[in-house]
Amino acid sequence: MFSMHAVEALRAAYPAARIVMLTLPYTEPLARLSPAVDEVVSVDTNRIRTPRGLLSPATWSEYRQTYRHVRSQKFDLCVSLSGRMASLCAFLSGARRTVGYSREAYPFLLTDPVAGGRYAERMHEVEYVRRLARHAGASSFPERVSLTVPEEACQAAERLLTQHDITASDMLVVIHAGSVHPSAKRWPARSWSRFVDDLNEVTGARIVLTGSKSDEPVAVEVLKNVSRPIVSLVGRTTVEELLGLLARADLVAGGDSGPLHLAVALGRPVVAAYGPTDPRIYGPYNPVAPTELHRKDLPCSPCYPTTASPDCPLGDPICMRLVTVQKMVESAVDLLS
Repeated sequence: MFSMHAVEALRAAYPAARIVMLTLPYTEPLARLSPAVDEVVSVDTNRIRTPRGLLSPATWSEYRQTYRHVRSQKFDLCVSLSGRMASLCAFLSGARRTVGYSREAYPFLLTDPVAGGRYAERMHEVEYVRRLARHAGASSFPERVSLTVPEEACQAAERLLTQHDITASDMLVVIHAGSVHPSAKRWPARSWSRFVDDLNEVTGARIVLTGSKSDEPVAVEVLKNVSRPIVSLVGRTTVEELLGLLARADLVAGGDSGPLHLAVALGRPVVAAYGPTDPRIYGPYNPVAPTELHRKDLPCSPCYPTTASPDCPLGDPICMRLVTVQKMVESAVDLLS
C-alpha cells in the first residue's frame, strides 16, 4: 500500500501516460485494484533465492518472457521503489530514464540516482517513495491512496460470513494475528486468545481470524486457547475476499502487517500491537478512522528495518509480550463504542 502513494502521484503528474507496475505475485491483486495503474506485470524475483529455483528452467523461462514483454513497452521512465533487485529490473526495462535510491541500487544501473536510501532518516515509508516520485516529476501527492473494493469481493465476503451464521446486524471484529516475519512482529497467540475471550464477553462481537496459509500455525494456537466462539478463515480467502472482510469489519486488530495497512486505507478503526518496528516509519499513514497503537518503548527497540532478521536479535521479543491484553481490549471497546 505504501508504494501506491508514489504511483498515484505519478499518475497525477503524467495523466496521459501508460503506467505499468511490476510486482511480486502476492501483491499483484492489490495493484490491479488501483485506478492509477494501466497494467500489472507479476514476476517472482524470489525464486532465485533458493538453489532449486535458481536451477529451474521454468524460472528462467518466466524471467525471459517477462523481460521481453517489459522491454517491448519502450518506457520513457522507470522508478525503482525498493531494493537492489528493483534497480536491476529498472535497468533491464530499457527505460530512457531510471530513478531510484543510490544506496538501494547496483552501481551504474540508474540514470538518475537519488542520494541516500531508506532509514538514513527517520520518516515514514510513504515519505521515502514520495521522494522518489518527486525526483521523477511528481509535484502533488494524495493524502491517502484510492482503494475501492469490488462489489463482487464484498458479496463473496458476505457469503463466507453467512456460512458461519454471521449476519449484517452482527458487530464484526477481524483479527490478523500473523505477519510475514515470525517471532519479531507477532503478538503472542495466547494474548490473542485472551483478547478474543475478553472482547467477546464485553461486546458480544463476532470475531473472525484471517491470514494466509503460512499463518495457520498461529491460528491453531489461538483457537486452541479460546473459550468463546471464533471463526477462522485463515488460508481460506483470496486477497479480494480479504478486502471484502476488512471493509465489512467494525474493527480490525493485528500487528504491523499488510492487512492492518489495508484496513487503514479502507477507513476502518484499527487497534494494533507494535514491538520491534517503529510506528513513525511503519505505522498507519494518515488514517481517516481512529487508530490505537500499543507498544512498549524499550532500550533495544525499535530494532527492525526490512533488512533485519525476522527473529528477535536477543532471542526473546519481550517488547511484544509487554503489550497487555487489558490495554488492547480497552482500546478495542472504545473504538467499537
